Amino acid sequence: MGSATQMEFGNPLRSVDCVVDLSGLSRITTYNPAELTIHVEAGATLGQIQSALAPNKQALPLDPWNGPSATIGGIAAANAQGPMRAIGGIRDWIIGMTVIHVDGRVSKTGGRVVKNVTGYDLAKLYTGSLGSLTVIAEISFKLKAQFPKTATAIAEFQNLQGALAVLGGIRKSPLQPIACELVGGAGVANAVWIRFGEHPAAVAWQIAQLPAADWKIIEGDLESAAWERLRIQHAKLGPVVVRVVGLPSETGTMIEQFHPVSWIAHAVSGIVLMAFDNADGVGQIRERYPAVIERAPLEMRRRVPTFGVRGTEKRLIQK
Repeated sequence: MGSATQMEFGNPLRSVDCVVDLSGLSRITTYNPAELTIHVEAGATLGQIQSALAPNKQALPLDPWNGPSATIGGIAAANAQGPMRAIGGIRDWIIGMTVIHVDGRVSKTGGRVVKNVTGYDLAKLYTGSLGSLTVIAEISFKLKAQFPKTATAIAEFQNLQGALAVLGGIRKSPLQPIACELVGGAGVANAVWIRFGEHPAAVAWQIAQLPAADWKIIEGDLESAAWERLRIQHAKLGPVVVRVVGLPSETGTMIEQFHPVSWIAHAVSGIVLMAFDNADGVGQIRERYPAVIERAPLEMRRRVPTFGVRGTEKRLIQK
């Protein structure tokens, strides 16, 4: 456990003998701005890391929904991702790990430099394993330069079909957003959020190419505040949140077929976060699409498996 921001995710434990609290392992052990690499202990928070990188105008481009207070080890263990999926998840930025096995042995995978071909890429296996394979103690990351400029365009629509029509135009266009979210549901306006990060001229060009809609353009502190509001909106989804994965073109079909109370969809990747009052319909969803229960009360997670893995996938994981 680090900051305990992901405790409602995963299958419930049958029993607990002890909890390993990693929040004290919070050092940035090495930061090499010239090499665009940083090495951090698992208990360091994302906010702490970004603050260390800011003076050199560098960034670790992660924005998990659980926010900057999440520990980097927890983000890796849960493979936590937020809106900024177009430039990759945490797996894409890890170059090495130090891990502790159940018998106390320490092992390393990968290395500490970007050009790194050391052995099997076990860091990709440990990422998303929820601490079931090892305890992640330290992670090495490659970094990128901060975006010279970011801007967000938000448009609201009378109905879901209007929003989907605009999204269809965006998917067929040359635009390259770093985030593109479709938001809607009970008490929430149907809206498309699209964010660009690039050279200022490139950002301006992309905004000018957006399909016709009543776009509101926000930048700077207002933009950061808007995405923080969306993060809070995500935190209020539930009590059951199911991550359903399909083709980007099926986003509207998934929403119309399963009738979530509310939703946030990563509209260019086909991932829809659906909120329900209970987990009764998860089996029906899984008959058509891969679906992971991202958040649910304990008693519901005891009744309905989090991952719903079956067939060939299940046999492979068991082996």
